[in-house]
Amino acid sequence: MQAMTTIGRNDLQQLLASCPSLLLLDVLPQNSYREYHLRGAINAPFDHRFDSEVSALCPDKSQTIVIYGMNFECPIASQALQRLGELGYENLFHYEPGKVDWKAALLPVEQGPAVRNSLEIEQAGKEQRFLFLLSLTQAPLFDLLQL
Repeated sequence: MQAMTTIGRNDLQQLLASCPSLLLLDVLPQNSYREYHLRGAINAPFDHRFDSEVSALCPDKSQTIVIYGMNFECPIASQALQRLGELGYENLFHYEPGKVDWKAALLPVEQGPAVRNSLEIEQAGKEQRFLFLLSLTQAPLFDLLQL
């Protein structure tokens, strides 16, 4: 297992630019994620479902993963990082300054609900549109439509 590496803001920016397959994990609770998170981050709260969610999100144990929490004093990210190491993940990075540092530097953040799996990501990207047709006559609606 490769050692877990602590990185700063500049290191994270370089990783984001150079590693398109990087998995950026916000391990804070959903309410914190909804308030704001780093752009492109996926919420995987460090709770009783963490192991199964990370396994579903990232079955490849050699994928590059960056974990972040709130700030330097946040123990959640360190605990999640340690757990990922125990699960056999190899390329782990800890953005220790956390999302407070990122936002303070006026770097891009997003707001909104947690999107966790590929189906939810696909559905979140689609707009749902409905067309309601009302007939104001006695004629059947199909007679009014000329296709």
